[in-house]
Amino acid sequence: MSFSAAKAAAILTRLRKLRSGAPARDHCIRHFSTGFRVGAASGFFSLFIFLLPVLGGAGILIEPRVGFHGVFQLGRPFPLEVELSNSGRPAEGVLEVQVWRGGATKGGNPYPLLYRKEIFLPAQSRKTVQLTVDPDFISRPLAITFAGPTAKATREIDLRHYFSPAPVMLLVSEGLALPTIAQGSSAPNRLVALTLAELPSDPRALLGVSHLILYEASMRELSRSQVLALDIWLSAGGRMVILGSLNYALYQEPALGRFLPVRVTGAKRISFVPSLGKNVRAAPIADVWAQASTVVGGKVLADSQGIPVWVEASRGKGRVTYLAIDVGRPPLSRWEGLPGLLQNLLAPVPGDDSSPRTQWDDGIFSQLVLSPSFISAYVPNRSLFLAMVGYAIGLGVITWLWQRKRLPARILFIGCAAWATLAGAAGSLLFSRGGNIPDGVLLTASVLESSADGYVEAQSNLALFSTQIRPYHMQMERGWLELTPVASRSRESPEPAVVLQEGGGASRYQLPLREWDYRLFHLRAVERFPLRAELAAEGEQLRVQVNNQSAKDLTDCWLVVPGQRYQLGDIPRGASWNRLFSLARAKTQDETSPGRAEGVNFRDVTFADKTREILFHSSFFSRSSAAAPWSGSAAVFFGWVKDPERRVRIDDPRIRVHDYTLFRAIVPLGGAEDE
Repeated sequence: MSFSAAKAAAILTRLRKLRSGAPARDHCIRHFSTGFRVGAASGFFSLFIFLLPVLGGAGILIEPRVGFHGVFQLGRPFPLEVELSNSGRPAEGVLEVQVWRGGATKGGNPYPLLYRKEIFLPAQSRKTVQLTVDPDFISRPLAITFAGPTAKATREIDLRHYFSPAPVMLLVSEGLALPTIAQGSSAPNRLVALTLAELPSDPRALLGVSHLILYEASMRELSRSQVLALDIWLSAGGRMVILGSLNYALYQEPALGRFLPVRVTGAKRISFVPSLGKNVRAAPIADVWAQASTVVGGKVLADSQGIPVWVEASRGKGRVTYLAIDVGRPPLSRWEGLPGLLQNLLAPVPGDDSSPRTQWDDGIFSQLVLSPSFISAYVPNRSLFLAMVGYAIGLGVITWLWQRKRLPARILFIGCAAWATLAGAAGSLLFSRGGNIPDGVLLTASVLESSADGYVEAQSNLALFSTQIRPYHMQMERGWLELTPVASRSRESPEPAVVLQEGGGASRYQLPLREWDYRLFHLRAVERFPLRAELAAEGEQLRVQVNNQSAKDLTDCWLVVPGQRYQLGDIPRGASWNRLFSLARAKTQDETSPGRAEGVNFRDVTFADKTREILFHSSFFSRSSAAAPWSGSAAVFFGWVKDPERRVRIDDPRIRVHDYTLFRAIVPLGGAEDE
């Protein structure tokens, strides 16, 4: 009994202890539970915030940069830099930039030109895309669109806030102040300072630039495409002005050395006598820093103490001007006549527009279509003639059997119907599916205009003719500068949109054509073609030197001088010859003729190929250019290039390609009456 009472007392004591500790334990449990719930909610909320862009979609922001720091020349292509910012999940889509071509100024209906490029944007990333756009008018805004399965963004730009009516001058410098050059530049031109990294890698984007001024700029970091773009722009007529500096090591780099007409060896102080114009010389300036160099090409216009100070060299149709003195350091930087000196360097050079431009319109193309040599390209005349002869022979055989064997009329009718059905099915199969009729014809007619240093300017006229309703994809080779669609005045319906697809280092034009429809284009390019034709008048004779070091043969060559024509035959690759031709008869006729333009008559030059003849008389030497000043006082050498390189390709066996290329050199004879 006593044992049970003791056991019960112990149990009661333990229960009292557990009961006294229960509130504290419950409080700990409740505190732990509350903290766990708050932490879990915070973690889930943070995870939701982190995954919200992934669960939702990509957020695309478009930031465009127009021209060169917001400046471009109106009527010329200009660079457009589009920065795409993605704040969400990865996005893949197409970047499309729309500009407007044609219009009243071009003599046709306006149509959109679309620049497209496929883009992949990783999550939380930025990507910059460089394009070269070329609108014909800026009254309509430029539209930028990025569209993909998970994202879409648009942006419009009013280009009227950025254009300049005159060409742009670019200044690339690390140490020269902008106001010094700005004072020496001509008023209409806008001067823009930028770094070498901002130079475009497309030569078309530099066509609106008249001068590129370099001072203490290292070209070491330029990409290969940027250097190639500068080279093409320069050979196409650009001007590069290189100002010397005390830091002569920058001018010894190979990237800049390819443009310099000198080889820089060091720097020294000289006494410089500036020339501010014709017969205008200022007082000598002592202790001027100048670069010591040796001339490797070009012409020295000024020197001082045995150092070539001012050197100019041609590069194709362009020019490089080198000034050895350092205009960015004292004493020249404080000289009052510095703006006038720089103005002489940047003065515009009168252009040489003596060569006639090629003509291209609907009338010329209509002559080509009607010529038998061109129409056979898409109409199988021989197959059609043989099919008609075979059909007539079949009818003759049936008639002969009827006469000899006295076939009943019912059998004769069945035989004629069966033969007509069989012949019709075979003709449909031959001419619609398996015949020689192509889907389209691409005709390229080019003139290679001889220039300096083995360069030629290619004026190409393109005609894309379609016999089917289908889209066409033209791929442009490297080096092309301008591709301009020719407006058709005979069409009242709007022109379809033209798409320019960029990617993989190539440019592809996409355009749809209707059945028996065509589009005409102008193409301009500058390239190397090492065929040199030099013509020089020596008294009563004309010396002609031709050196064909190209990989192409020249066929059917001619020399035309006022009043005379000489057929020279073929000039194969690697050939070089030197001949003399008389000018006495040409000068006599030129003096007695009332109009000098009649002295050179290209209408009497004929060719066996009628397509060549039409192109020669209507496009290359048209009637409108017959009255040009060069026609009566110049010698013209020309010949057809055999198997020329294609500048435009259509990789489709159903498209037939014809390429006609003429090389010509026009040299003024320099008569006494010519000015």
